[in-house]
Amino acid sequence: MPCASSSRSLPVAVRSLSSTTQKHPVYEHGAHRSNAQNLVHEIPVIEVGAHVAVCDGGSGALGHPVEYIQLDTVSNEPQICKYCGLRYKMGEVHLH
Repeated sequence: MPCASSSRSLPVAVRSLSSTTQKHPVYEHGAHRSNAQNLVHEIPVIEVGAHVAVCDGGSGALGHPVEYIQLDTVSNEPQICKYCGLRYKMGEVHLH
């Protein structure tokens, strides 16, 4: 019986994977194949007339879990949804 550490005892697919070097391919948009982050940053910051924004990613069932985003922070920087990357800032708040 061949030794388990011998490359001849491994299936062909595993041998070919183990013999390749672990170089990460370089893509046009960086380490990932997608330019999704660039596309999200092209969407303007969404102004919300409240202290909390509610983001579900839109698209109904194709969205993401609901996230409540606190907007009245010390910094006036837009707050980012951790799932989809949309940016929200607090606009003029109207009290009833």
